[in-house]
Amino acid sequence: MSTTNDRIVIAYDGSENARHAIAVAARELGPRHADVVHAWEPLASATSRLAIYAVAFGGTAGDEVELEGERARATADEGARIARDAGFDAKAITLRSDGPVADAIVRYVAEHAPQLVVMGTRGLSGARSVIAGSVSHQVTQHLHTPVLTVPPNGAGV
Repeated sequence: MSTTNDRIVIAYDGSENARHAIAVAARELGPRHADVVHAWEPLASATSRLAIYAVAFGGTAGDEVELEGERARATADEGARIARDAGFDAKAITLRSDGPVADAIVRYVAEHAPQLVVMGTRGLSGARSVIAGSVSHQVTQHLHTPVLTVPPNGAGV
């Protein structure tokens, strides 16, 4: 199917646009190895509403974080399954972040040196670049690896 030097990273957040990005990448790139990464930041903290509810019902904030982790793994697994169905040799990766999810993606890419990063974006600005402030903007601004940003289906791709 592919060789080990043609690995890509697909950033997957479970959205329709992320699924579209996988389809576009499969069509444009053909079969190759893909790490499908889902980066997540725990919402539960000692003062969050989720943590308060968890404690009120006999749980802990840690229980909520564990549940969020399970959801993150399920999202990464879903993305890898979709990528495999599209022709990639894909594996699911979850990245827990204690800050912006873009930072976790940038760190993963820097450590693993893929040929390309694929990710959906909410669309293009008038200057034909990714929208400032989005995860795709943050990733493209901090990587030396090429990034294929795919706008929503029907937005010119």
